[in-house]
Amino acid sequence: MKSFINCKICGKELGGKQQMFCSLRCKNKTHQCYQAQQDRGLQRKLQIVKELGGKCSICNYNKNLSALTFHHQNPKRKDFKLDIRSLSNRKFSKIQNELQKCILVCHNCHSEIHHPLAQLSIISLSRLL
Repeated sequence: MKSFINCKICGKELGGKQQMFCSLRCKNKTHQCYQAQQDRGLQRKLQIVKELGGKCSICNYNKNLSALTFHHQNPKRKDFKLDIRSLSNRKFSKIQNELQKCILVCHNCHSEIHHPLAQLSIISLSRLL
């Protein structure tokens, strides 16, 4: 005996390979809309930041979630960025694999890691031109 599954949005009976939504329109109403993606990405980032200690691994900054980022220690092994969009739209297992290559840092420390010669005490105007 076949059990019937209905669309989570409109209640229409699902068929074929459909498991949650009857159409892209229904899926996009709640799951794929911009706000849902932002919320999902921020929730995942918050969870990951908490799991990684909740602070910059260099200077211990811990005030603002948006100021914390994931730094790939070896850029050659980087498969994708861990920004809000990636955190929202990728399988969590793939995100966890990518996190193994990263450390949690604040944006200031991240900039210093990538641009060590831009220190105000040593930089000259001629170097910038």
